[in-house]
Amino acid sequence: MTTLLKTPRPGISRTTLLTVLQPWREVDEGIHRRLAHLAEPSAEQETLWIGCGAGRSPLWWAERYGGHMHGVDADAGAIEQAEQSARWAGLAERVLFQTAEPVSLPHEDQTFDLVVLNGLYVNAADAQAVIGEAARVVRPMCAVVAILPTWLQVPPAADAGRMARLGLSPHQLVEWKQLLRDAGLVDLAVDEAAADGGWLAHGASGALARAWRAARWRGLVAVVSEPARALRRLVRQRALGLALVKGMRWPHR
Repeated sequence: MTTLLKTPRPGISRTTLLTVLQPWREVDEGIHRRLAHLAEPSAEQETLWIGCGAGRSPLWWAERYGGHMHGVDADAGAIEQAEQSARWAGLAERVLFQTAEPVSLPHEDQTFDLVVLNGLYVNAADAQAVIGEAARVVRPMCAVVAILPTWLQVPPAADAGRMARLGLSPHQLVEWKQLLRDAGLVDLAVDEAAADGGWLAHGASGALARAWRAARWRGLVAVVSEPARALRRLVRQRALGLALVKGMRWPHR
């Protein structure tokens, strides 16, 4: 099975590139609303966000839904930004960030009431291992909700190769669902993440301005690269999207 995300282009981190290409949050606010509809967050929950990037998404949730949030990401620079943002927002006591590989989470079994897996920000050698870790740390009869880059049609080999060079390895929805089932997650529910709008910022001028602020010339080179242009084209053509998939951990696994 191919990876969720492979090694990013040198000179600009995966977190920076994706944040530049996406709207003002790591995941658009409309997608968060759909995610919350599936996940049903509450102020009593302990929530883990795998692939938290620079922390904007967990902080957005903490502000609106309460509870205690834990965010992990393999990008140490992104975690440093996330910790700083939590302090600025006055949420450092309720939101904890850690640098960690998603294939080996630093948490005990059955720790969390909810696990959110952002497949766009996860760098893993094995997609099944990442989903298996999410299932391991969630409590029985609690949910794992995954944001997953998904082919909406069978991709040409050339487009799949372009996404691999960018660091994305999407699967078709049927493949993602099987990975969740193999990890012991049941009662699967699916939603199209971007039904209310796109999840990439298509305007070239906005992307270029964000790229310059984020990484100067390296950022500009990255967002005008052929793979990045292909990503925007595939999203516009609805060949590539994001799926939200929720599964409940079976109590006897």
